[in-house]
Amino acid sequence: MSKFLRSFIVLFALLWTSNLVFGQSVVKGTITSKEDGTTLPGVSILVKGTTVGTVTDKDGKYSISVNNNSAVLVISSIGFVKTEVPVNGKSTVNITLESDAQLLGEVMVVGYGTVNKATHVGSSAQITSLDISKRAQANPLNALVGAAPGVQTTMAGGAPGSAPAIRIRGFGSISSSNSALYVVDGVPFDASTVTLNPDDIETISVLKDASTTAIYGSRGANGVVMITTKKGKEGRSNFTVNASAGAISRGLPEYETVNAQQYYPLMWEAYRNNLVYGASKIPLADAGGIASGLTTSYGGKTYTGIADLLIYNPFNVAKNQIVDANGVLNPNAQLLYADDLNWAKAIQRGGQNRQNYSINYDGGTSKTAHFASFGYTKEQGYLLKSDLERFTGRVSIDQQATKWLKAGINLSGSYSRANVDAGSDGGTSFINPFYFSRYAGPIYPIYKHDPTTGAYVLDANGNKIYDQGDTRPYSSGRHAVWENELNARKQIRGTVGARTYATVNILPGLKATTNLSFDLQDTHYRTYDNPTIGDGAPAGRAYHYLYRTTSSTFNQLLEYDKTINKHHFNVLGGHENYYYTYNYEVGARSGIIVDGITELPNFATVLNVSSYEDNYRIESFFSRASYDYDKKYILNASLRRDGNSRFAPGVRWANFWSIGGAYNIEREDFFNVPAVDLLKVRASYGVVGSDGILNSGGGQNYYPYQALYNLGRNNNAEPGFTQATIANDGLTWETSKNFDLGIDFSLYKGRINGSLEYFNRATTGLIFSVPLPLSSGGTLSGGFSVNKNIGNLYNRGIELQITGDIVRRGDFTYSATLNWTSFKNQITKMPDSQQLIQSGTKAYSVGHSIYDFYLREFYGVDKETGAALYRTNAMTTNAKVIGSDTVTTVVSEANYRYTGFSSIPKFYGSMNHNLTYKNVTLGFQFTYQVGGKVYDGVYASLMHGGSYGTALHVDAQNRWQKQGDDVTVPRLDAGNVANLAGGSTRWLTDASYLQFTNVSLTYKLPASVLGAINAKEASVFFTGDNLALFSARRGMNVSGTFNGTTDNTYNFNRVLSLGARIRF
Repeated sequence: MSKFLRSFIVLFALLWTSNLVFGQSVVKGTITSKEDGTTLPGVSILVKGTTVGTVTDKDGKYSISVNNNSAVLVISSIGFVKTEVPVNGKSTVNITLESDAQLLGEVMVVGYGTVNKATHVGSSAQITSLDISKRAQANPLNALVGAAPGVQTTMAGGAPGSAPAIRIRGFGSISSSNSALYVVDGVPFDASTVTLNPDDIETISVLKDASTTAIYGSRGANGVVMITTKKGKEGRSNFTVNASAGAISRGLPEYETVNAQQYYPLMWEAYRNNLVYGASKIPLADAGGIASGLTTSYGGKTYTGIADLLIYNPFNVAKNQIVDANGVLNPNAQLLYADDLNWAKAIQRGGQNRQNYSINYDGGTSKTAHFASFGYTKEQGYLLKSDLERFTGRVSIDQQATKWLKAGINLSGSYSRANVDAGSDGGTSFINPFYFSRYAGPIYPIYKHDPTTGAYVLDANGNKIYDQGDTRPYSSGRHAVWENELNARKQIRGTVGARTYATVNILPGLKATTNLSFDLQDTHYRTYDNPTIGDGAPAGRAYHYLYRTTSSTFNQLLEYDKTINKHHFNVLGGHENYYYTYNYEVGARSGIIVDGITELPNFATVLNVSSYEDNYRIESFFSRASYDYDKKYILNASLRRDGNSRFAPGVRWANFWSIGGAYNIEREDFFNVPAVDLLKVRASYGVVGSDGILNSGGGQNYYPYQALYNLGRNNNAEPGFTQATIANDGLTWETSKNFDLGIDFSLYKGRINGSLEYFNRATTGLIFSVPLPLSSGGTLSGGFSVNKNIGNLYNRGIELQITGDIVRRGDFTYSATLNWTSFKNQITKMPDSQQLIQSGTKAYSVGHSIYDFYLREFYGVDKETGAALYRTNAMTTNAKVIGSDTVTTVVSEANYRYTGFSSIPKFYGSMNHNLTYKNVTLGFQFTYQVGGKVYDGVYASLMHGGSYGTALHVDAQNRWQKQGDDVTVPRLDAGNVANLAGGSTRWLTDASYLQFTNVSLTYKLPASVLGAINAKEASVFFTGDNLALFSARRGMNVSGTFNGTTDNTYNFNRVLSLGARIRF
């Protein structure tokens, strides 16, 4: 090589190297959160188009080299919106990132896709993972309590894993289901929501109007709850650990009942009054001595005292010395075992443990996104032997395989085992520990005691012996604690879920997607009733149940999205098949052979062996089209045609549709109001269906149009079958015609924002059971009746949500949200042959709601006799006239009438508050209800003293005692309970309440601590659920049902929890 050439190469290399060195520059800066201004460590910074990258340090600072002044920085971090920032020749570039939560607030999840909030026509509400994380509950649906207007919830039961019942915009049916459709990751979900890990959920959306629900056709009338799980995002991978532990206790105190010292005199009085006012007609002066046991013979008859009727004497005095002839408790009477009389406490365990652990790994590149999680939850309910242990797992992968093909899969599974209580149904069986303990008189001990000294009676091992109570007048031979200890109710549940999709980009803006899903849930439920005491005595018995649900959905979607100048079009078309199968098997045997083995072969006698299968299918064709001009004028329409296997071929197919529009007025040039950021008027109308027909037992009826037959009747003698239902080819779904009108607004750069909506939800074709002539033949189970689409009703109401950033001052912010809903429910058409149908404490007729109380009217208390008075139209021997009113003392002579009260409140809602100071965030929620009534049947059962040995409410002390007493509580009389405490308006109680529902306190660890533990983000938190309830009566679960009744159920719990969340 020539000397000249070598010199040229060296010179060129030097020039090229100097150009490279001098062409590069260093950019520095700090990255902070737009939400609260805190610095963000661990944020990924990448020079676009290169592999040059770095991350922010513990103080949110970064430094990176760029090779030209036009370089673009790509900023990404978990929980924040990916951002691109041009350098523009600057050496310092400070960047703020917007949280994903804020982004999610701009994107609404709807059926078969998402929509930008600015162009959203429909009515929907959405909560994020941040809202869900504030609840220390195993079931994610608890996060919907107080979450949005128009969403009415009950309080979830206290059993671990319980969920609230949810109603959206009133009650659209009388005899069919009012439950919403649940959709998880785009497909209908038929498993229990307790199988879902709340930490896996990104958003929960509630779709309320026809514009959003009509795309679900024959199942959308009661609203749709859409649950979307988390997925990986492009950016640096993250490993997140979430751990919490806490305590569970009873959230609602028991009704206030009298103690033993108060109980004996009151029961003496109930007995004495029976002697005076009953068939014996013994003079008052003499009856007192008989009731106390001081007088054992009167008028040639032998009488027993109150102690002999109550059987137990817990005092240290003789049974005829407990109360005197005037009903006064002996001042020398002391309880022998005062610490062993609280049954409500005996069935409970306080401060029980709750643990929740969740780990997830997520991240992605420009082509692949991944998410994997594992969760473990353990909850111990406050009732003895009620607990839940759950394991969950989820893996999702999304792959951009080519420029034109994207595919993904989402797999999930769960396994849980639980000890299930016998009181979740609120029944009036002694096996229900809440029923037993609530009504047990305060003189009956849990354990056996020496009747003289009161000492515990011990067995050979020195253990206390349960008092079986064979002689108790109430619940003789039963024992809530002992039975709970010996019996078993175990549930094992496993689920598997799979979602897979593939999307092909056919042309610019045109894509085809196919989705396939499969869900399976197996539930094994086993009960064992012991042979010693209770329902299983004396042989013992076991029931084994298997419930299996499988569902699959397969759909094909074609979507076209195009923007031409300011015109934006989106059209979606699709076809879908849904297939659901339910399998039920039961085996039961009695006569246990070897103690301790509860498998069926260990029992001698077969009680029941049975099984059946239900199948349910829907085929659908659907489309949706939307148009907007500059996000100013928006139109939306949807159409779905469903074929449903529940109905006869001739009426199986139907069309459901919606149309809607919106107008963003603030985008108009003529609208120049600086204070207004958003002013959108929107309206929609549509027709949606409900196929949730129920059978007589309250379960789903999958064959309502067919003539069905029962097999297995008389198999041992003359095997055969009997007709169960009559063919009903004309039956079809109930239809909801929904109109919605709303205004969305935002003022002062988002400082005040909210919405105001009016809705009218009119249901036609209500299903009623209509009598048939005797010539129809009838059925053994259904009688002479058949279901028909006859009635109509409506729900009309107003919803308001308003949020205000009340304080923004330096490091301190305070915001609050008010949700408010008021609606009216009214029946507008009834069957011609049944203009009024009475149902329990309610009645159905035109002009009334489905929850209007229909009762006898309690008029007051007769001052002379203490008898209860009821309004009547008939002048009988038991009636008299007071002023212009005719009243009677016999409840059966009183007239049923509409009371003017309903269980539906005047309005309900929530108040949510959020305060932030530097790294500390405090949030709390109150839910409320104003108006409406509750028929407190539990209270009624505690107020009469008509059953010897049952508890009495403290209000019984306010009873009528002597002539002239002006009171509202009739006399206590053990022989006249039906009249003195009959079902009437007396038991209607104000349903208003205020509940301190939730509090959460979070502290984000500072950057100095994060650096020490090599974490990107970390926080510690405290949460509390169901902290206090303020209502008209202690112990009354005013928010337990929608129909305004009380029962003896496992009421809600209080949960206090501490935890930490760390992201690496």
